[in-house]
Amino acid sequence: MLDRGHFPSRKAVIYRSAICGLALLGTAVTVFSTMSDDILLSPDVWRGVEWIAMAGLSADLFLQALYAAMFRHAGETAFAAWRHHQSGLFGVIDILAVAPLILVELETLPAEWRTVFGVMRFLKLARYSPALETVGSVLRRESRPLQSATFIMALLMLSSSTALFLVERHVNPRAFGSIPQAMWWSVATLTTLGYGDVVPISGLGKLLGGMTALLGVGMFALPASIMATGFAEEVKRRDFLSVWHMVAKVPFFAGLDAEQIASITSLLRVVSAAPGDVLMREGDIGDRMYFIVTGLVSVAFGGQSVVLKDGDFFGEIALLRNSLRTATVTARGRCQLLSLAVQDFQDFISRSPRIAEAMARTAQQRLSEQERLEDPVL
Repeated sequence: MLDRGHFPSRKAVIYRSAICGLALLGTAVTVFSTMSDDILLSPDVWRGVEWIAMAGLSADLFLQALYAAMFRHAGETAFAAWRHHQSGLFGVIDILAVAPLILVELETLPAEWRTVFGVMRFLKLARYSPALETVGSVLRRESRPLQSATFIMALLMLSSSTALFLVERHVNPRAFGSIPQAMWWSVATLTTLGYGDVVPISGLGKLLGGMTALLGVGMFALPASIMATGFAEEVKRRDFLSVWHMVAKVPFFAGLDAEQIASITSLLRVVSAAPGDVLMREGDIGDRMYFIVTGLVSVAFGGQSVVLKDGDFFGEIALLRNSLRTATVTARGRCQLLSLAVQDFQDFISRSPRIAEAMARTAQQRLSEQERLEDPVL
């Protein structure tokens, strides 16, 4: 099911893990069922396992429809909400994943299509992974360079296949009797696969073949480099936006303009913590400080215990005093934090004097309170 926060609940995590496991199980059954001999399990066992996976995925489809109906827009009917939900890419995948359950029983689905639908179940994992969305964004952003690279690839393939057709059509008609026949050799050569089933036999043909092979190395490096660069930039952009939204949610950064948030965002890193995780330990080197975006942490020092919540920060005194940690900080629940490394700390406070002043004031209050209690500082 969909989540509305940065951290889904434990039940949501368990549910997602179960659906992903069922999708993987159903895909594995489809893959192994294509084997001619029953090396692992009998056909009846495979069918039983497949029915378990299909039943679970069908229940997920029903719950998705129920969720869409419960949270529909005002004035929208339940059926219209379900139809709108299922018309999306993931909704179509959900339906295709369970299609064999209905069509097989109606005896309207050939065995080949059952295999196709079975493999499609693997796509259900894309609902809980940003991979496909990231690739789609990269393809849209890099469409112009990719179009240019595709044109170059098509031009090289057509040119090389035409040249080999003209040179080899009389001496090697079975392999190069037409340009479409020569295109198979061109594709195999330009991709540097070189199956060897089709090769030129004349001297000039071999010369052209060698030149085509050399061109192929650079040809496929071009779109690969475009995709790699675009993918890296997209991941970096998403990480930046994620940290940006987290910074904007922290009350400590309220009042900063967009330029200040952008400059600070480049210094912060996202840290996730599960219940019981130790974020800082007494005696550790003070190498970073933390800002709490969501969650609660417990700070233990000198027999005392303090709970910090959303918007609070900790670890700054060790950086200001260049000292070891004298307290242990533990996550009391699932937490999302922003960390600031010590090497960026001075740059951080120099970029925003207001934040530096507030941080120093808070640190002084903590020091005064701890000195009053004669307890070690954080």
